[in-house]
Amino acid sequence: KVYTCPLPQCGRLFKRLEHLKRHFRTHTLERPYSCNMCGKHFSRTDNLAQHKKTHNR
Repeated sequence: KVYTCPLPQCGRLFKRLEHLKRHFRTHTLERPYSCNMCGKHFSRTDNLAQHKKTHNR
């Protein structure tokens, strides 16, 4: 099964539903993951994890 972004101007295709959901946050600007050290918000957990490393420098 292929999952398609429902926005007509986008239409990107994904093999996994969770990847479509992750992608769709780029359209909604939803950023549910926040850094507990500075409060900055991210749409993806991997981006948050990468950001947290900047506090350990």
